Amino acid sequence: MDTSVRVLVVGASVAAGALIGQLRADGFAGRVLVVDQDPDAPYDRPPLSKEFLGGETPRPEAPWWDERCELIRGRATSLDVTSAAVKVDLADGPAGTIGADHIVLATGSAPIRLPDEPDGVAQLRTAADARRIRDFAAPGRRVLILGAGTIGTELASSLAGAGCDVAIVDQADRPLDRFLGGHLGDVAAEWIRAAGVELRLGCRVARISRAGERWTVSTSAGDLSGDLVVSAIGARPATGWLAGSGLDVTNGVRCDAHGAALDASGAIIGTVQAIGDVAAWCEPGTGPQRYEDWTTAQRQGRHVAKRLMGGTDPADFGLPYFWTHQFGRRIQVLGHPKRDGDLVQHTGNPARNAAYFTVRAGGADVACVAINSPREFAGAMRTSLRESG
Repeated sequence: MDTSVRVLVVGASVAAGALIGQLRADGFAGRVLVVDQDPDAPYDRPPLSKEFLGGETPRPEAPWWDERCELIRGRATSLDVTSAAVKVDLADGPAGTIGADHIVLATGSAPIRLPDEPDGVAQLRTAADARRIRDFAAPGRRVLILGAGTIGTELASSLAGAGCDVAIVDQADRPLDRFLGGHLGDVAAEWIRAAGVELRLGCRVARISRAGERWTVSTSAGDLSGDLVVSAIGARPATGWLAGSGLDVTNGVRCDAHGAALDASGAIIGTVQAIGDVAAWCEPGTGPQRYEDWTTAQRQGRHVAKRLMGGTDPADFGLPYFWTHQFGRRIQVLGHPKRDGDLVQHTGNPARNAAYFTVRAGGADVACVAINSPREFAGAMRTSLRESG
C-alpha cells in the first residue's frame, strides 16, 4: 500500500485497535481515520465494569491509540457502498461525508433498553457511564441491577465491594445463564448471595418508576426500591445506521470468511469489512457466526489488517474465549458450553474457590470452564480441547 491509501474505521472498539495495531506492525504507510461518537479518547472497554468501576485503575487507555490515527468525533449515520463513503454527524460541526479506499465497520454492540424505560436509568457502555455509576457508589446506597449476565454480575461485584446494597433482577432462572451455557448457575447464585447481593430470578420487570430520588422496579415477584437502577439486560449489534446500505444486517453485518461484508444477495462488497461484535463471519461449514468476546475481536481485527496488506492466509477460527472476574473468582470459558452437554468436574479446591470442568457433547469435549484454575485452563487451550473443537 502507498501513502495515499485511506482506511476509515467506524468505531474505536477492541477490534478496531487490533486492526490498527496489525496494520502498523505490517508497515502500513497510509492514513487511518477513526470515526467515533464517544467524547472520551479511545480506551479499553473490558475493565469498565471491573477495575475501573471498583476504583482500582484510572480510565483504561487504548494501547493502540496515538497521534498517527486521525480521530473524527461524530456519529456515523449512513453508508454508501457504491462510492465507499460514510456520512457523519460531526460533534463540532455540520454533517459531512468521508470517503476511503477501505471502510472497516467496528461499531460493536449497543445496549438493549426495556420498553417504556424512563430517563435516568443507567447503563454501562462508555467511560462516562462507568464514571456516573462509580461516582454514585457509596456505602449504604441501594442499587437495582436489571440483568444477571456477565455485565450485571460484574457490576454487582464491584458495587457490593464498594459497600452498596445491591439487588439483581433477571427473568432467567440462573445467573450467568448464557455465559455458562446453563451450567453451574446454582453454584454462581450461591457465591453471589454469599456476598450479600439479593437475587430475584425467574421474574419479569413490569414497570420502572421514579418518585424524586427514589426508584421502584415492579416485577412479577413484587416491588424493589432503590437509589439507582442500572439496565444490563443485554446488547445487540450496532447496525441501525446501516439501514438502506444494502448490507445484510440480519444478525450483525454478514461477512465472508475473511470479514468482507455481504449484501442481501450474498455478493461481496470489496471495499467494506466488518469486525468484532457487529460482525457475523461465515465460518466454514457453519454459516454466519457472531461472537461477543475479546479474543474473536482481536483475531478478526488482525486478519482483516493482513488482508488489506495483501495477505492470503486463511482466517483463524479458533474457539471463542470468554472470561469474567467477579466476587473473588476469575471464571474462564473456552469453546461452546452446550446446554445439552454433560458437565464433568476434573479438579476442585474449595479453599481457593477453585474448580475445573469440561462440557462433553457428541463424545468430545466442546468447552471447558475454569474457576480460579488458570493452570488447567492454559492446558486446555494448548491441547485436547483445541484438537477436539
